[in-house]
Amino acid sequence: MTIAQPSSTDPIVTSDPDLEAVVATLSCAFADDPVIKWAIPEDVPERARYLDAFFDITTRQLLDNGGAVAATASYDGVLVWSGTEASSEEDDIAVLAELEQACGPCGPRVSTLMETLDAHHPTDLPLHVHALYAAIRPETRGTGAREMLIGAFRELRVTHGFGVYAEASSLRSLRLWERLGSKRIGGEITLPGGPSLYPIFRSA
Repeated sequence: MTIAQPSSTDPIVTSDPDLEAVVATLSCAFADDPVIKWAIPEDVPERARYLDAFFDITTRQLLDNGGAVAATASYDGVLVWSGTEASSEEDDIAVLAELEQACGPCGPRVSTLMETLDAHHPTDLPLHVHALYAAIRPETRGTGAREMLIGAFRELRVTHGFGVYAEASSLRSLRLWERLGSKRIGGEITLPGGPSLYPIFRSA
């Protein structure tokens, strides 16, 4: 994938990002997310290590299968998406095993989360990417990072001609996606004894 030359407003778009920086922003931004708190509870010892492991493994899987990252120059805002082709069953099994091992006592719930998302991913959508993560560090809100993510989202659709599928992890997040033109598809995805996610899609 072509790497855009960064400016004050344009994102870096790359399939070879600074993974450590991406993971750091994801772990920070999603620490209080209801879905992540279900998968990796706040009272788990060494929670920060398990958060980093989760986001590292899942982001690497996306990148290894044709995905990419859009980020601000300082990586304080990131958008992570898949390629247009689904990963293989063998790859999914290997990733689940890696998550189980790396996330310690949270491994079973983390695996349940990923298996649930995969099971509910629609199979009848037109050509699209899966935007698994969109995150901004709380302390950098209002600095243009949100506008960068919106621009990267638009670039995926307009320039590359891809639809964008995602799961909103809260009603607040759902409203943000809807303001970008995404529409809910299907029913809620409810985790066992936990919160719901809301599948959404924006056509190219």
